[in-house]
Amino acid sequence: MAAEFCYSQDLTNLTMKLAKTMSPVESAVMFTLGVGGNILALVMLVRNAAHHKWKIFYRLVGALASSDLFGILSTSPVAFAVYDNHFVWPGGQPVCDYLSFMLIFASMGTLTIVSAMSLDRYLAVWYPFFYNISQKKRRVHVMLVGVWVFAALIASMPLMSFGRNIRHFPCTWCFFDYYGTYMLDRAFSILYATLGILNTIVSSTFNCLVLYAVCRGTINTRRLSIRSARGKKREKKNEIFILIFLIAILIVHSVCWMPLMIRVLVNTSGARPNYKADLLALRMASWNQILDPWLYILLRKEMLTRIYIFYRKKRYGVVFVTPASSESLSGSMRLQALNSKQRLQKMNSTESNTTTTEIKGLLNTAQS
Repeated sequence: MAAEFCYSQDLTNLTMKLAKTMSPVESAVMFTLGVGGNILALVMLVRNAAHHKWKIFYRLVGALASSDLFGILSTSPVAFAVYDNHFVWPGGQPVCDYLSFMLIFASMGTLTIVSAMSLDRYLAVWYPFFYNISQKKRRVHVMLVGVWVFAALIASMPLMSFGRNIRHFPCTWCFFDYYGTYMLDRAFSILYATLGILNTIVSSTFNCLVLYAVCRGTINTRRLSIRSARGKKREKKNEIFILIFLIAILIVHSVCWMPLMIRVLVNTSGARPNYKADLLALRMASWNQILDPWLYILLRKEMLTRIYIFYRKKRYGVVFVTPASSESLSGSMRLQALNSKQRLQKMNSTESNTTTTEIKGLLNTAQS
């Protein structure tokens, strides 16, 4: 029976093999990248507070980085203890329950916060009036507390006999029993996987609606006058920067978490166990907490602006267009759009106005 593998087998040969083939270097590198990246992301958020003014979205980004950092700091010591104990599980069932609780809590909290970020952008773009009048920071804090309480409640279910926590192959990590044949074990496995998949679907739907609204707004700005179009473009530019970051976060979350959710459903269905696939899915999920902060660091507005300026300079030989040059450029484009007769009349009219101005200047000089 797959669920009893780590409890009914003699693991001496397995632990000896792991001790020879596995190195703590990989875990140490992942720990360093995860902790360093999340701390750096939080520092950047604090340093740029005067710019983003801790709006709702950036508070959610801070909550995401804090959740990822907490997840890494709370689970990594167990992994290091396993390495230090030569891959023999330390602490018995209490440590197993602790690690499983933290893994479930971190995953549910992270996925739910990403859904909240997508909902925030959806309300900001589709219902700006309602969003602006209801944008209360206290509500964000209450919502985040609710998210973490919800995640803790889900993680506590196996501790309350709604499912159970066991060690999984290679018997060096703990999670809930998704191989279980009991009804409660299967029910919790299906609940966990369904919540994870629903979070991804909800986030994807909101992001698609935001993308559609931003594209529609970009098309509408082309029909406006130059002055009003500039204002609209400035408003949409910030939305585009945030949307790029949000889509990147969603892609990373989908790639990292969906394999684990699918493996849970497959194992719950009673399919033949595939321990290597389960272990690979867990490792992919663990990379999510490491990649999240680096996405914020690399896809910030300042960084994307530098990339855009570099691209324009390389391709067009110009970084940006000043207002004066923009007006001159638009005027010359309008002149080129006229036919030859209209162009001649326009030029004659301009020369006539210039001549009249010069004559008036000479008369004023003579009178003085």
